[in-house]
Amino acid sequence: MAYQYIDRNVRLPAASSDVADRYTAQDNWEMTDAERLALAGLLSDLSHECAVEVGVYRAGSLSVLSRFCKKVYALDIDPACAAHFQDRFTNVEFVTGNSSETLPQVLTRIESAQEKLGFVLIDADHSRDGVLRDINNVLRHTPTQPLYILMHDSFNPECRRGMKEANWVSHPNVHIVDLDFVTGRFVTAEEPDSQRQMWCGFALAVLLPEPRNGKLVIHENESLMFRTAMRHSVYRMQKWWNPAFLLRELRYR
Repeated sequence: MAYQYIDRNVRLPAASSDVADRYTAQDNWEMTDAERLALAGLLSDLSHECAVEVGVYRAGSLSVLSRFCKKVYALDIDPACAAHFQDRFTNVEFVTGNSSETLPQVLTRIESAQEKLGFVLIDADHSRDGVLRDINNVLRHTPTQPLYILMHDSFNPECRRGMKEANWVSHPNVHIVDLDFVTGRFVTAEEPDSQRQMWCGFALAVLLPEPRNGKLVIHENESLMFRTAMRHSVYRMQKWWNPAFLLRELRYR
């Protein structure tokens, strides 16, 4: 049976019907149990006046954001998101368009209205350039309170590359960057269309109003797991990381 992101509602089963649902039902999330719990835990522990989600898809994570945040700006390139979910979330403003344009605009609106941005979830363009662009656009913002940036699919090589190359060091208010806040997964034979791909995982960055002291360290606590998975994945021959390719390039220069 193919792996399913089913409706676990961030809770343990309490009845036999709940157990059955875990293996038969479908829902709108594309996150693992660990990611769902991490997202709900982060949000429930804090009071957020304003949040931004970049990438709505089927509004699984948006349902948690809207529960714990007073106001949410939900950005997606697909106009169907607003059409399908606008009536479901009364405290969510949907913004349609490419995040390269809409995210800077929304951040400007937040700053002009003096709204207190406390949480950003980045889960849209999964290319290196797209992730890098979205992060760097958020990093133009100077926080007036603790700001938490959660980035999905940090176990994917392209996404992780964009996360590592973002302008963290140049922003004086960045205090923590952890690429393996929640570890991702290596797709197995149960999903033949995606077998040996690397997905999921949360990276977390913490920005504080006060400037940091000392050097910023980008933590990769599961770097060994990441490199091991890479060697056995469909990405193993990609030129930007493969040592054999790089050595061959240097040899013929």
